[in-house]
Amino acid sequence: MSSDKLIAVCALVLLAGCPLSNGTGSDCKNDGECSGGDVCARDGVCTESSQVRQVTATWTIRGAAANVMTCGTNEDLYLSFIGNDSGDTLGFSPVPCRIGQFLVDKLPTRFRQVELGVEGGTRDVKPIDGGGTAALDLRL
Repeated sequence: MSSDKLIAVCALVLLAGCPLSNGTGSDCKNDGECSGGDVCARDGVCTESSQVRQVTATWTIRGAAANVMTCGTNEDLYLSFIGNDSGDTLGFSPVPCRIGQFLVDKLPTRFRQVELGVEGGTRDVKPIDGGGTAALDLRL
């Protein structure tokens, strides 16, 4: 193999392991994988820092503070953030019922609602307010 061909093959091998873009919209696992001031949002996509926010979901059980007693046998819940269309979701499970809150930093602003529930059972859906909070109440 000529030296020119060898150099070309080596260059292709090296470039194959490099992403073509780490700008807005690229997949990521941490902020260092994003460029241009973008952050790695919790949905695993490089996003402009102005398009993410911190969101806290809080919940009660039939109006009472969530704890071991009020959660009963429903120890684990699921929590989903819902985007502008119903297919755009970011979910977490299991979420311990007794803690009564769940915080997500760097949540893309396109997520507008929070759904909290028991798999195959009751659920509640509430909007995320301007302060980045959604207050839910489960009827377990």
